Amino acid sequence: MTSPGPPPASPARSALEALAPPPLDPVRRLRILAARLPHVALAERVYDVSFERLWGFVGDLERSAPVIELGISRAAILEREGDRLVVETRNAIGLPLRFDVELRPGWCLMQHRLGDVGMAAAPEGDGTRFAHFEGARPLGRLGRPVFARKIAGDLERIAAALEDD
Repeated sequence: MTSPGPPPASPARSALEALAPPPLDPVRRLRILAARLPHVALAERVYDVSFERLWGFVGDLERSAPVIELGISRAAILEREGDRLVVETRNAIGLPLRFDVELRPGWCLMQHRLGDVGMAAAPEGDGTRFAHFEGARPLGRLGRPVFARKIAGDLERIAAALEDD
């Protein structure tokens, strides 16, 4: 005797599935998150490299953070459990900052008690769209112009690193 298998889809279920929005890519998710965080500035850029090449660099926080961020001299992963990490960065004079990090392909969210950093990437045409936000909670909206300039520099340093890679 054969089992009847799953019941056929109902017309209502099929209609609901057809209306379901497409899944959000990491860049779109980061835009939505940034819109909900009043203290962050967000910028995007399309790089003429594959997703794998871009994320292979950016997602390697120990290698990329000191290159991207002028104020960081070192980054080290202290703990890792799946896509959750604890990362410690040190500035030029050795002062540490610890971040709780969620890291997976195309997505990085770094949170510290004083602020947030987000990075996301998604293939776009022959290249890769990259989005990046940063902000300090104590500065609120007042810090956005400073972080906007800082992020513009970060995006340029990523481009230079990809050329050298």
